[in-house]
Amino acid sequence: MNIIQYVQKYGNRTFAERPLNEVDSLIFSELSYLNFTGIVRYAPPKQTLGELCTLSDKLIFDTLLPESNKKLLGAIAESPRFQNVSVGYFHEHNDEKREIRFAAVTFLWEGGAYVAFRGTDVTLLGWKEDFNMAFRESIPSQDMALDYLLDIAGKESCPLYAGGHSKGGNLVLYAAVHAPEEVQKRLLSVFNHDGPGFRESIFDTPEYLRIAERVQKTVPHDSLIGILLFHDDRYKVVESRSVLIGQHNPFAWGVESENAFRELPETTKNSKHTDIALRDWIAAMNDADRRLFVNALFKIIEGSGAKKVPEFKQGFFKKLRGMKKAYKALPEKERRMIGTGGKKLLKTWFRALRKHQKED
Repeated sequence: MNIIQYVQKYGNRTFAERPLNEVDSLIFSELSYLNFTGIVRYAPPKQTLGELCTLSDKLIFDTLLPESNKKLLGAIAESPRFQNVSVGYFHEHNDEKREIRFAAVTFLWEGGAYVAFRGTDVTLLGWKEDFNMAFRESIPSQDMALDYLLDIAGKESCPLYAGGHSKGGNLVLYAAVHAPEEVQKRLLSVFNHDGPGFRESIFDTPEYLRIAERVQKTVPHDSLIGILLFHDDRYKVVESRSVLIGQHNPFAWGVESENAFRELPETTKNSKHTDIALRDWIAAMNDADRRLFVNALFKIIEGSGAKKVPEFKQGFFKKLRGMKKAYKALPEKERRMIGTGGKKLLKTWFRALRKHQKED
């Protein structure tokens, strides 16, 4: 059963009858990817999810998983649990020059509110922003997430939940950790669904420890995204019916019951040694080298001419030629960094693989 089937099977009971759980959180996190621009304002809610479902074609426009989201909205339209949830305070900020892709929205029902931060979207700029986390102390979207959470906490007096998927999971954790203690106390749960970690560990700070017991992190069993950078090793492993990067897809996550995912005892060996390899690789570079590597890598990707991830499927070999041309046009220092950085990654990956093979 996936999140669509969950809504169909268990969506007959309202939040007053059955409190919000981790599966509901993933659904709200996925809904944050919808195209609310021009439909939901940054203002107290005036529309419900049930009403918005009639605009499903507009809402799924330019999203990464349009067909799955359309089916999800169809299920929500028939669900007493979700159809009367109000939607408001949508805020979006995109700035290509500053490499910002930020969006957040709040879902409200009688007795609670869920603050949802959008994850990495279909744009390559969104992916570049994620990579910037490797060398920046903070990215602008993280600071915007904190401002957004504090603003909603000031506008709504009800108990708060907050969460996000992918980059949204990182943003919500950053906002929750840096929020004043009085706001932290109002957060009943903080949900991080396969979100990447941080440039430096925050998990032994007093600010994190104040909310640690309310943080719920979930990763698919062959996680690649949720293990990036420094992260808390306390998380729930969820079964996914997809493979490789497809495991990151929320619609592939297995749901066990009316309030829980299908849980597995641990991540795969591949996920574990990839985790070690990436940590060692990043630790081997200083911030300047990480910046140089990331900027050079995206100059090559930009050589494809693509602006969005789905565009890579169109004329791939032509895009590959453009990327090769962009690589050759790089300054020698940047070409050398791409070469040495790539070799170091492969070496650390194979070293981690051999370590796990010996342990077996």
